[in-house]
Amino acid sequence: MTQQMQSSTASTGAPRGTGGGLLHLHLLDTSVASDNVGDEIIARYLRAQLEATFPDAYFTTSASHDGLGRFGRSLVEAADAVFLLGTNALYDRWRARGGLMPMSRADVRAMDGKLVLFGVGANRAWAGRADRPQVLRLSRLLSPRFTHSVRDGSAMKIVEAAGRYVLNGSCPTIWTLPRQQSFAPARPEHVIFSLTAYRADRDADARFLDWLKTRYTRFSFWPQQVEDIAYFDSFANRPDATRIAPNLAAFDRALADPAALDVVGSRLHGGTHGLHAGRRSVILAVDNRAREIGAETQIPVLDRAEAPDRLDALLDAPIEIDLTASHELATRYLSQFEELRAA
Repeated sequence: MTQQMQSSTASTGAPRGTGGGLLHLHLLDTSVASDNVGDEIIARYLRAQLEATFPDAYFTTSASHDGLGRFGRSLVEAADAVFLLGTNALYDRWRARGGLMPMSRADVRAMDGKLVLFGVGANRAWAGRADRPQVLRLSRLLSPRFTHSVRDGSAMKIVEAAGRYVLNGSCPTIWTLPRQQSFAPARPEHVIFSLTAYRADRDADARFLDWLKTRYTRFSFWPQQVEDIAYFDSFANRPDATRIAPNLAAFDRALADPAALDVVGSRLHGGTHGLHAGRRSVILAVDNRAREIGAETQIPVLDRAEAPDRLDALLDAPIEIDLTASHELATRYLSQFEELRAA
């Protein structure tokens, strides 16, 4: 993993808008106004880490996908720092509407130099350069005081182009997994599986569904987005599966089944959430995010096109996951905020 850390020595000044020296942190919540339950998984784990880091802080939130609005803007203006929680919000090209992080001119003025990235990804693979309007915008938004956390190499290059210090720490949803997890070879009857409609590959997904029926006898389908349901139903070879509701509470209940089960599929955060529940999970990579996480960690990741030919060998062997390096990166990133806690 690549990382750079900045020595932060600037004076914090008096916290604004809270009175009594109370630290005010504003969170741009990527799970609000989102149709993807994966954003809720991200927000859950990242907010928990910030609350543990700043146990005495005052937290406010607003939606990231819809821009700040009048109330959100006033909260950002009063905050000591603003954290963007995950999602693929970084672009190397200027987008007038801001993509997944729309910003009006008033929003940019309110956030001027306060924004700290926490596990943010690139919307697409790095194209070799970032255009000047986007660099100027990001250099105004992003805090020069703290090192930013991104989850892929493309995002790291975009932040570097904006002149900010950055740590490529993969996805912070894995930072609070155990340092070591071990899974013995096993053949449980039950599998929770997922598909990704917006990254459809009918041939690869049809072969994956055929493979499921060769290994398991009980099937549960979890749609991380509602569109995944229609996509699953479009396959004539789909297994007869229980449908888990597309919400996180339903997924948690399914993962709590007392019987042994595996979690296998192309939903990255569905897989990491399965690991948090202590379930053997395999992620089928459909984009650069999962591929890079697989390359940078020992979390089981297979390319979707190759998965049906490799899954049996993977599951019939011991799986050892060592996330010591990820834990060290988490400590490096979160410990830099000591001066905020001391303000």
